[in-house]
Amino acid sequence: MQADEWSTPLAWNRVHRFRQRVLAVPRGLEAVPKVTGSVLPRGFGHSYGDSCLNAGNTLLDTRRLNRILSFDPQTGVLHCEAGVTIDAVQRYAAPYGWRLAVSPSTGLASVAGCVAHDVHGRNHVMAGSFGHHLLAVELMRSDGYHGVCGPGEDEQLFRATVGGMGLTGLITTVKLQLRPVKSSFIDVETHQHTELSALMAHIEASADSHEHATAWLDLTSRRAFRGVLEIGNDAVGGGSFSPSRFRPRMPFDLPRWCVGRPHAQAFNAAYFWLQGRRRPGRVSYQKYLYQMDSLGDWNRLLGPKGFYQYHFLIPAAAVNDGLPRLLEAVRRSDNVVVLAILKRYGPAPAPGMMSFPVRGLGGAFDFVHRGERTTRLFRELDELMIELGGRVYLAKDSTLSPGAFSSMYPQWTDFRAYVDPGFSSSLWRRVTGEEP
Repeated sequence: MQADEWSTPLAWNRVHRFRQRVLAVPRGLEAVPKVTGSVLPRGFGHSYGDSCLNAGNTLLDTRRLNRILSFDPQTGVLHCEAGVTIDAVQRYAAPYGWRLAVSPSTGLASVAGCVAHDVHGRNHVMAGSFGHHLLAVELMRSDGYHGVCGPGEDEQLFRATVGGMGLTGLITTVKLQLRPVKSSFIDVETHQHTELSALMAHIEASADSHEHATAWLDLTSRRAFRGVLEIGNDAVGGGSFSPSRFRPRMPFDLPRWCVGRPHAQAFNAAYFWLQGRRRPGRVSYQKYLYQMDSLGDWNRLLGPKGFYQYHFLIPAAAVNDGLPRLLEAVRRSDNVVVLAILKRYGPAPAPGMMSFPVRGLGGAFDFVHRGERTTRLFRELDELMIELGGRVYLAKDSTLSPGAFSSMYPQWTDFRAYVDPGFSSSLWRRVTGEEP
């Protein structure tokens, strides 16, 4: 294992800029490397906040662990190394009639990263989260442990690792169950709404009939409401397609003056207008699930200072009261929301100790980074989440205080017993105050 120079890898939101040592993990690694300070595994760095950063310490770069080790086209069981991307799994399995049961909104995340954050998709109501489809996780810890955990095998360590933010050790391989599909396409329809209550009722009504559902909101206006519900089901025919590998990239940061309220309003107005002219149709799973991947480095569109995402979840019993209050707080603040998405979460019990999803309604709001005025709003929203019994998603968080974290994730004190003493992260130290 060879060390790179100290560098400043960024979180996806491009706000955090910490110097860290980066070690590339080779195939055949037999033990966690001994270093000064702590280590943290990192794949492709698509976590929005600081959960994949380890300021002043060492990152273990797992991207070289990129092999699919085995696949059974009869059962859909796939075994791969930690650094294989979601996109690579989908491309490999699609010709055999299989697909991941749960996928994040990017195909550029690593499989181990999806385990570590127990990612969820648009179909959580029916499919649960990533951890529900795991069969085994191979783990290497700094105390010399090198073994396999999973359902029925070292199950408590497995539950700590799923959603454990990479803190329970270095994931080296993952075995997961894929789902059978009859097509590489998804039948999609969109519906415009000008009232929040109507949109919410439509989301609820679609829960039993459509597997995939996402609602877009325009939060740039302080008066009129505009929303679009996009729902879809796997197509039962249509064959396969050849995913495009060409992906243009954003070559520079947009100037600060291009990411203010007028431009956000123009973008949202155009989006609403375009969706109103969209007819029901069939699209590839790649285009539907990974819309943002069509432009590489799209995060540079939000300016040189980066952006914050507030990714929250309100329990089902508190949605009718809580969501309007949250939206009002956002509109009342002097902040700019470029993109706002809502999705439903189903009743499946959490597979991990620190898993994010519970039954209810959640949202992911991308805010232009406006310094203290943005973080002040987040503190207000955190207080509302605590009052409602809700929480924020740690994979996307950048600002949560220790007090708010303890209120949202009281189980962290039990999880702490499974944290590898040689592992830590900027997020963990921020929300717990604990050093390795």
